Amino acid sequence: MFDINKVKAFTFDTGGTVLDWHTGFKNGFKQLNQKLNLRIDGGELANELRKKSLGIVTNQNHDKLINFDIAHKIAIDEISSERNLNLTNKDKNYLSFDVPSDLKVWSDFLLPFEALRNKFLCVSFTLLSNRLVFMNSKSNNINWDLILSCETLEVYKPNINAYLKTAKLLQLNPEECVMVACHSFDLNAAKEAGFNTIFVKRPKEWGENTVISIDGEYDMIISDFQELTNLMKL
Repeated sequence: MFDINKVKAFTFDTGGTVLDWHTGFKNGFKQLNQKLNLRIDGGELANELRKKSLGIVTNQNHDKLINFDIAHKIAIDEISSERNLNLTNKDKNYLSFDVPSDLKVWSDFLLPFEALRNKFLCVSFTLLSNRLVFMNSKSNNINWDLILSCETLEVYKPNINAYLKTAKLLQLNPEECVMVACHSFDLNAAKEAGFNTIFVKRPKEWGENTVISIDGEYDMIISDFQELTNLMKL
């Protein structure tokens, strides 16, 4: 475990570590099922949409960037075509724009987060667009000290420069920062940049059949945020 006395800031992945995207998109597809009688598996399509959109934003050419809102739209267009769903533009806008604007926070997050904020700078360091992180933070009463969307940074994780730029903007050395995430690709890049790392297990991030994959060695591996504050004696 890192020396907590040397840490100044906790930076949080937000889309999966803090917010439950799967249930949000699953319910979105469920609404279209009821409206259009599509007979589709909402959970399956939620995961397909997430994989496509996440792949788009994390593998893009940094000479011509797009944000997560556009990535969601591209993913919905592809799914509609591949599955022959015949979605209207209104339906697509609902799934790509409205649904991800109203995600719910994981139930273990808020109280431990406030305990962390009493001692550390707590930052949303997220792949989400500015619009998405602002709207979801407001609706869930998440009071970040600062939001650093990759859209603002103009470099997307897991590019190592996203982490280095974040530390620089915080006026901190990377070793004074902690990256908190439920994704190894994020933590492995953060570790390479010199950040301390905490892996949070999210057993339902991809629905009931989620397989947690820990692909690296991290300073801490926790089951939930209450465990984190217990370990840190906050």
